[in-house]
Amino acid sequence: MSSSAIDVLVVGGGPAGMAAGIAFGRGGLRTLVCERGPLPADKPCGEGVMPTGLQYLERLGVSAFLNQNHTRPFTGVHYLSTAGAGASARFAEGPGQGIRRTELSRAFCERARKIDGLEVRPRTPVTLGARGPDGAEAWLDGRRVTARLIVGADGFRSEVRRWAGLQGVCPRRRRFAVQQHFRCQPWSEYVEVHWAEDAEVYVTPCGREEVGVAVLWAAEKKKSVGGQRLMASMLSRFPRLSASLQGAEPSAEARAIGPMHQVARSPVSDGVALVGDASGYLDAITGEGISLALAQVQALYDSIGSWMLSNSSAPSARELQGYSRRISGMVRQHQRITRLVLFLSRNPRLAERAIRGLARQPELFRWLLSANMGAVSAASFPRLEVMRLATALVLG
Repeated sequence: MSSSAIDVLVVGGGPAGMAAGIAFGRGGLRTLVCERGPLPADKPCGEGVMPTGLQYLERLGVSAFLNQNHTRPFTGVHYLSTAGAGASARFAEGPGQGIRRTELSRAFCERARKIDGLEVRPRTPVTLGARGPDGAEAWLDGRRVTARLIVGADGFRSEVRRWAGLQGVCPRRRRFAVQQHFRCQPWSEYVEVHWAEDAEVYVTPCGREEVGVAVLWAAEKKKSVGGQRLMASMLSRFPRLSASLQGAEPSAEARAIGPMHQVARSPVSDGVALVGDASGYLDAITGEGISLALAQVQALYDSIGSWMLSNSSAPSARELQGYSRRISGMVRQHQRITRLVLFLSRNPRLAERAIRGLARQPELFRWLLSANMGAVSAASFPRLEVMRLATALVLG
């Protein structure tokens, strides 16, 4: 891509950024994806792609490039408490898939190579400059380009969000996560969520002989040791999971991220659209991050792709409002459920009651899973089932 003028510059080469590059590139727009690190890339991540997310991977043409040795289907979610309660539900939409993050990144890169109008550049930091009616200036590897649309896909600490003046005020409550992979045969057909008094841990099957373990906790509740001992310290709070991992060797180093909660005032500005974690991030507790990011990318392309093909200027914030409205609904519903689960995480006794209540109401649990991924609307919630669960929470 020798021209200094392009249509779309995507900053960030994670799932959201690569999906945006593929969507715009195959749509006939000159698109450049820049990732500051190497590709394929790794990142601390739950690695569970929900059924709706798999549909977007199929639509993007990425699924065909996945190596099934580094993936594993899962049929639903299983909640377990340290006190012994358990509840499980299968997805109404079919199975999800655990996909090793490096494998997902590799498949995205392979798919991107098949698209003539798309260039992907790893190890390429981007410096953004002034914006005007024709687009924004950017410098990469000493090269100056002008892009009509900047897509910020650079994660929950997004520099694009700050550059565009879209950074919101983050709350004081700070949650962190640490993830590590273990070499063992997955023992469950579900994504397991283990609850303790001050943390939660997710176990995602992500290969024939590998599971991913991600621990989330609130920093103000209890200080933990750092460095290489962090994961071991966290897992010691989950005796049942520790027993399942007995003898399993780590297949990668532990990696930590946080604080997770980040706020964007808006997902759009003149010539700028934020997708994925860059558009705002509440928490990883419901495991929907990748699928939600892919849904946002589809909404962005559907909202502005045709406009960009028929116009030569940069889209204004007004032109991008269609995207903003479309994702506000999906994010609002997802965040309602996320806030509910976060509330339970701060109240272990209520969490225990909720798990026992969901065990008696698997259809309600299934509906909550569908609502979290946007497959059903909040207006369709089963009122009688919700009242029964509320009664269980109050009476125990």
